[in-house]
Amino acid sequence: MQMNQYNYNNLEELLDALSPYISARALARICDINEGQMLQYKSGVRRIGSKNIAKINEKLNNFAIELQKVKLLGA
Repeated sequence: MQMNQYNYNNLEELLDALSPYISARALARICDINEGQMLQYKSGVRRIGSKNIAKINEKLNNFAIELQKVKLLGA
């Protein structure tokens, strides 16, 4: 089964797409990035560097893999 790939030009676009599921603060925790720093990236106050872009991509992909392992068993 082929999975769709979604590409975003900046962190604000990514967070808008994720907003029904993950907040900027939650993404910061998932990616091991300071919450204040993530909020600055989101608002455009601070420019995100390529190192943190790579870190976010890696951590987000790892999180997605872990979510695929989650299963709720009925009582």
